[in-house]
Amino acid sequence: MISSLNKFRQLGWLSLFSLSTFTAQAQVDLIPIMSHLPEGASASIIAKNLTTNQIIAEYQSKTFMLPASTQKVFTALEAKLALPEDFKFQTALLTNGKIENGSLNGDLITRFTGDPDLTSQQLFQLVSKLKQQGIQKIKGNLILDTTVFTSHDKAAGWVWNDLNICFSAPPAAVNIDNNCFYVNLDANKSAGSLITVDVPSAYPVQVFSSAYVAEKPESDYCLLDAVVSDNNRYQIKGCLAKQNKPFGLSFAVQDPTTYGANLIKNYLARLGIQFTGQIQVPAKAPSGVLLAEHYSQPLSVLLKKMMKKSDNQIADAIFRTVANQQSKRPASFPLASHTIRSLFKSNANIQFGNSIVVDGSGLSRHNQVNAETMLQTLEFIVKNEEQLKLLETFPIAGVDGTLSGRGSISAEPLANNLIAKTGALKGVYNLAGFMTNKRGEKIAFVQFINGYSTSTDPERKTKRAPLNQFENSLYMALYND
Repeated sequence: MISSLNKFRQLGWLSLFSLSTFTAQAQVDLIPIMSHLPEGASASIIAKNLTTNQIIAEYQSKTFMLPASTQKVFTALEAKLALPEDFKFQTALLTNGKIENGSLNGDLITRFTGDPDLTSQQLFQLVSKLKQQGIQKIKGNLILDTTVFTSHDKAAGWVWNDLNICFSAPPAAVNIDNNCFYVNLDANKSAGSLITVDVPSAYPVQVFSSAYVAEKPESDYCLLDAVVSDNNRYQIKGCLAKQNKPFGLSFAVQDPTTYGANLIKNYLARLGIQFTGQIQVPAKAPSGVLLAEHYSQPLSVLLKKMMKKSDNQIADAIFRTVANQQSKRPASFPLASHTIRSLFKSNANIQFGNSIVVDGSGLSRHNQVNAETMLQTLEFIVKNEEQLKLLETFPIAGVDGTLSGRGSISAEPLANNLIAKTGALKGVYNLAGFMTNKRGEKIAFVQFINGYSTSTDPERKTKRAPLNQFENSLYMALYND
């Protein structure tokens, strides 16, 4: 691993040197292309011909912008720099006691390490291994080891009214089914009636509803809200128009540790294993003898899913896991931010400078990155592709992932020819990746579009026609240059 990092350090200097050869004149005139964007939008664009080592397009490339999910490019590279290729997340059952005559005379320790791909079925299968070992009764407590992470499980700058939504679910040490659960609302009732809620019994949560069915025109402006209290109890408020069919809602688990503890208790009961002890969450990692363990998919599989599907859970789990592995102590988001800056500087000679990197997913509105830093990262990736094997993780235009249906680049010659990580928040449309021009030369590009809006009415969905025109014009110009 050390020799590999030394090689990355050496190549990192080459990456910086090549970036320093920016030419003053860009060959692609971006001004007419920029005119497609709606008034008020901000843009930061840079593109480099990696074959000729020439900057071929540039517009405000030093300006800080919201990277959104293009931030996952940083996270993917960080994972490759710091974690072994065969890295897997472990979920384990341990004990500080002994098994005697069908009894576990001691505590059952469940070690969670933030596996972002762990399912409730896999957790049940893990707990079932206790039964297979003849355990019928646990005489101690249930101890949940969550010490890989510390402090808040949500990063600074995450939008408050998205926190109950699954894509903003907390990437905690205990992460089961992406820390997301689903309920159905029955709003097939007359106006003014209370909406009822159906919660599947498998979820150890409580959901109540005081929401009502609204009349027109009120229904056009009413919203549903969820207020969360202790022990994952949810109160649905607000209103909703009449629905002829059950209306599905997904919720982010707000207390993953309690959720995981209650699931394990339910599984023990389902397996006929007696347990009457207490739930404990220690500040320091407890030691014990291994009883059973489960491993996630390997890092290469997780990174491909993270990049293709823009999986926030995987990104932020990796972000803090790297910090935990590097520092050998519980990792917070601030520690993870410090860690990625250090790793990039020492192993890739990429310096974030005044940039702000808050999380690994790009959900935070506090993130601030410029296009030049992202371009440096793309250059480093392509120069070290033999070791990194990251290009295969990027979505392919018109083919898969978050680029499968992006109309601006879904037709030839861009389809199958352009790979890029997308980044989208409200008003944000970003791309960072690579394409091949008509001469067969490789182009690296970064597109940051912030403040994009086509309507003064906040209730109307953003129209993407101007964005499609902009992107198609930009990438066709880069292709034909």
